[in-house]
Amino acid sequence: MLDMQARLNQKIAQLAAVREISQAIAEAQDLNDTLDLITRRTTEVMHVDSCSIYLYDDSNEFLELAASTGLRGKVELPYGAGLTGWAAEHRQTATVSDAFSDARFYRVIGSGESRFPSLMAMPLVSHDKVIGAANVQMATRHVFTEDQIELFGFITELAAIAIEKARLVHTAIVQEMHHRVKNNLQTVAMLLRLQMNHPELSPHDILRETVNRILSIATVHELLSEVGADDVGALELIKRLVTVISSNMVNPTAAINIDVTGENIQLTSQKATNIALITSELLQNALEHGIAERPEGQIQVSLHQIDDQLLLTIRDDGHGLPADFNLDTDLGLGLDIVYASVTEDMSGSFEMSSDPNGIGTMVTVSVPLRRE
Repeated sequence: MLDMQARLNQKIAQLAAVREISQAIAEAQDLNDTLDLITRRTTEVMHVDSCSIYLYDDSNEFLELAASTGLRGKVELPYGAGLTGWAAEHRQTATVSDAFSDARFYRVIGSGESRFPSLMAMPLVSHDKVIGAANVQMATRHVFTEDQIELFGFITELAAIAIEKARLVHTAIVQEMHHRVKNNLQTVAMLLRLQMNHPELSPHDILRETVNRILSIATVHELLSEVGADDVGALELIKRLVTVISSNMVNPTAAINIDVTGENIQLTSQKATNIALITSELLQNALEHGIAERPEGQIQVSLHQIDDQLLLTIRDDGHGLPADFNLDTDLGLGLDIVYASVTEDMSGSFEMSSDPNGIGTMVTVSVPLRRE
């Protein structure tokens, strides 16, 4: 009766481990973290001393150690070499209680494998293709049971799914990254071509504005890399943009204050890039034409969500707009870019007027927050 209860408890623990591994695979984005979890939980639930997962590099034809609880260092097995390599090549399970006396044994100096005489290895197969191999090892001579072989079979199937899923995610991410970079470079190239048609701009002005635009796009990618997601907090983005543009355009001796307030609204990467470029142009315009060379000045940037609209407002206490200013005819290149980006690219609205609360200029941008 006690023996039956012990076996029942063992099965419950094994099922819990398999369930945890399955859940990790479903939620994981990082392959290394997932493989580390699989090797750790396998070691615990199978009561072995080491679990290792190797990935197959078909370009060099070797198995490379990707995660292990018992081995160490950089371990590479020529494809087919060793008991683990044999299992991968022949797509069969290898179980031995004395690996060192087996003709298939392949020693990797410095790996720590000399501590483990007993080994069970299985191939990792996905879509009828070998993508790696896994093994469990014991520090004492051990005959692996049918239950252990069955359980490890379940785990290796899950590991193969995890590897395939992570590779698909990685491929999609890389493709999306290249697509974004290409689009952003095309945007910069387009802006440079537009500036070439404005002879009143000096090479210095063109270079400075282009640097600020490139840094604005880089700020979006910096945030994306930090959060590890496809959304960016707009308030954090604009605060970083203020730091970048201030360092490029504000005289360190001037008392120019740029205050940013509002909500950290989550934006998709493309919308964040558009907002970054729009904010960059508006801040440059406020600094160049509103505050100009004044020894002091104030710019207020606010960001809010009203219903499904993002509302961006930029106020400065500078010279203000001419009395006869016409939004349809008097925009310069930078504001032309903003107007086109807001109204055409983002289906939003753009307003620019003298600040009703006092001197200076107020710009209001409203864009829908629906997903692209």
